[in-house]
Amino acid sequence: MTIEFSLRRRASHSRCLGILWLSLAIIILISTYTSLPFLVDKTLSSVRKLDGATERTNSKATGEAKETKKPFLQEQLFAMTTLILGTAIVSFACYLLGRSAFIEIELAARFSGLADALCIAGNDFTQLEKAATILVPKPKFLSVPDSFSAKDLKPLVDFLKQLR
Repeated sequence: MTIEFSLRRRASHSRCLGILWLSLAIIILISTYTSLPFLVDKTLSSVRKLDGATERTNSKATGEAKETKKPFLQEQLFAMTTLILGTAIVSFACYLLGRSAFIEIELAARFSGLADALCIAGNDFTQLEKAATILVPKPKFLSVPDSFSAKDLKPLVDFLKQLR
């Protein structure tokens, strides 16, 4: 198995993972927003039941007549706050899934470019460096080239020389 084949297989794997993460995020968002009216109704009914149960226990314990009921606005405000926070959490999780999908797609492009550069360069490592600067796309979501210097790339080139 050659290095080029391994890089192309990893690129294909990254593309599949990117598609999976992106489709999963879309499915979660669509299902969340389609089930939102049902969740609002269930949350409001649960808050009403909870509020009614506490009023009954208060009136039985004190022996007094039923106290005035809390305004409906407070129940709605509590239910809507709960739903908004839940929806925000789901949206943030989908954002993270989407971001990881774009990172995987970017890695797939970089792996394919590096495999092409290895095919073009052959055994000439100066050509490999030139081909890699042309064919490997600059990262948008990853800051890998910013964290590595030219000195860090020399051991990689030496390792590739030993493999050939």
